[in-house]
This record gives sequence, structure tokens and C-alpha cells, in this order.
Amino acid sequence: MKQQNKEVSGIDIDQERILATDKHVVVIGDGDTGSDCIGTSNRHRAKSITQIARKPTPAKERLKNNPWPMDKVTFGTSSSQEEGCERLWATETQEFIHDENGHIKAVKIKEVQYEVDEFGRRTRLGESEVREIPADLVLLAIGYKHTEQRLLEQLGVRVDEKGNILANDKDYQTSVENIFTAGDCRKGQSLVVWAISEGRECARKVDEYLMGYSELESKDFLAAQNA
Repeated sequence: MKQQNKEVSGIDIDQERILATDKHVVVIGDGDTGSDCIGTSNRHRAKSITQIARKPTPAKERLKNNPWPMDKVTFGTSSSQEEGCERLWATETQEFIHDENGHIKAVKIKEVQYEVDEFGRRTRLGESEVREIPADLVLLAIGYKHTEQRLLEQLGVRVDEKGNILANDKDYQTSVENIFTAGDCRKGQSLVVWAISEGRECARKVDEYLMGYSELESKDFLAAQNA
């Protein structure tokens, strides 16, 4: 995607070009980045495009765990997906298969059967046999999961059930004194504006912790100035 963005912007590319032309393309991940990969692969004239998502097919209507005014989480089709691709839901990637030259030639996948209740809770009912799908190019669009756990274990920092770092909402301190955290590693995957906001607030709290006070502007002050 970086190469494609450079090409669109007219910037010279000093690396070997990665092209989807005449290739079986597998996109792992179903978010916005995955859609961008599909759109780019279509423009490169890929031979086929398969998109893999771990989660079950989303409901067509809001579930009870997704009421208004929360962002609507329902089944949707992006403009890139409309251009053409096969979408596989509730599918887990098992293994990448390479040819004798070390180039990828297939992906082993397994489809899972789920029962999903009105609150979005999943019950795993079974799974299919592992099968292979052709793949000459695999694009990973799986995004951020959580902070590297080995480092947190070494530091003795507590995490929640999703692997995100537990921290006090007021001062961003973790379970270990002198260690602070903010942004995606605390909230989980979110928008960059949240990361910027939390990063500024965390810096202010660290300043207060070290100096006893801080001259950095708080988000409450900035909000009042912009009101």
C-alpha cells in the first residue's frame, strides 16, 4: 500500500515493485485497510481476490450490544468489495504454503461454525476440514491486536482479558509504579485522535508525577478555549 500511495502521488519507488497483476491475491482482514488492498488489487488486474475475516458474518440489523448512538456495526459492503472479491467469514488462517523457490503458492484455511445470540455472544459449534486456496500474494490487513505481551510480563504490568494494559483513568499509571501508558495499548484499537488526546494527557500526568506540577495544557483547558 505504501508503494501504491507513492505511485499515485508521483513519488519515485526505489524498491522492487509489489504488484497483484495476474496473481491470486488473499487479503487477511476485513477493515478499511483490507478494502484498500482489494481496490488496489482490482486496479492491478489480479487474477482473483479472496478476503478472509475471522469473525462471523455481521448481522444486518443492530444487536443489543450495539445500540444507538454507538457506531453501527452491521453487515456492509465497501465500494472496493463491490468491484469484485470473494469474502470468507468465520475463517481462520492455518498455514502459508510455499513452492520449491520459497514463494507462496497457497493458504490453508479452516471455516468455523458459530451461533451468535442477540447480544453478539458467540458459541463455537464446529469447524470444517482444513483446505487450501491458491495464493500468489498475501496482504495482511489485520491491524492492531494488543501490546507485545512478553515485554509486559517482564515488567510485571497487569493487562485485561484482551491483552490491553490496565491503567488508572485519572493519571494513566499502570499497576507498576513509575510506568505509564496511553492510547491503543490502554484503550485497545481505536482512532488516532484518541491516541493523540491520551498521549498529551499522559505526558501531562508524567510531568506532574516527576515535577509535582505541570505547565502543559490539559484537554479540559483546551476544550474551554475552543468553546
